[in-house]
Amino acid sequence: MRNKSSMTRAEREARSKAVKIVSSELFVQGSLIKMARVCGKKNCKCTRGEKHVSLYLAVRKDNKRKMIFIPKNLEKEARLLVKAYQKMKRSLEAISGNCIKRLMQTKEEK
Repeated sequence: MRNKSSMTRAEREARSKAVKIVSSELFVQGSLIKMARVCGKKNCKCTRGEKHVSLYLAVRKDNKRKMIFIPKNLEKEARLLVKAYQKMKRSLEAISGNCIKRLMQTKEEK
């Protein structure tokens, strides 16, 4: 591990953001998807084209996609959980990019 003083300010900030999210926020690795469905009741509005819209959380488990229904009262919380993961992912990508640059510089020096 490198000394923090040898890191750029951007890298230190990215690391700080990632650590903050991991240590103090809840997050979910997944995507929110709106789906429109037909329920099948013959007198329902969906038989006339007005489908029922609902939110699902798409996650991967054992290399398979799983869709989890999100009820209306949990939609805001689900959005916050996914947003927190996306922020952490951006920070990790920035950190990784800096590590790749350092590795390439070391490679060129040797």
